[in-house]
Amino acid sequence: MHANVLQAETQCVSQASFDERRFRHALGRFATGVVVISTGSGDDLHAMTANAFMSGSLKPPLIVVSVGHRARMHERLMDRALFGVSVLSEAQEPHSRHFAGEPQSRLAPRFAPVEGLADVVLLEHAAARFAARVVDRHPCGDHTLFVGEVLVFSLDEHAPLIFFGGRYGSVAASDSIQRSTAACAQESPPIAASAS
Repeated sequence: MHANVLQAETQCVSQASFDERRFRHALGRFATGVVVISTGSGDDLHAMTANAFMSGSLKPPLIVVSVGHRARMHERLMDRALFGVSVLSEAQEPHSRHFAGEPQSRLAPRFAPVEGLADVVLLEHAAARFAARVVDRHPCGDHTLFVGEVLVFSLDEHAPLIFFGGRYGSVAASDSIQRSTAACAQESPPIAASAS
């Protein structure tokens, strides 16, 4: 039976009339968090919403973002050494929409500088924040995978914003998660660059 499933999938993918819209819909069945990728600061700041973000490694600490070739962020990450990732909290849906190209008239996003890293700022009140140095770039079809070595990170007790099937959602943080996050927060210093 397993062989039949693989054969059916292979035939479906090899058809010349590949249904990109249905493929996108299928990918949307995977629930993700939502992040804002940022690079630069001040007047040079550029930020975009994404949900193609993942951990790459614990030792060394690596994260990965996938950015489409047509996005303005792609060109910037090809030329920059540093970038930031802010994992949005459930209260930051307007930030997600804003940095996805739907300006929110009443929103005034606030970014915090990272000590020792002049070219990275991170969103305030995010569920987690990472400042990273680009260590590798991998072509991946119409996207590029940018691998970043995490130089500094922080986390807060906010429940994350979720994206599923083209819609936003949230999950309630359980008491045990909040206790764990609070314990980690006591061990972690405020955002400041580590020596690496």
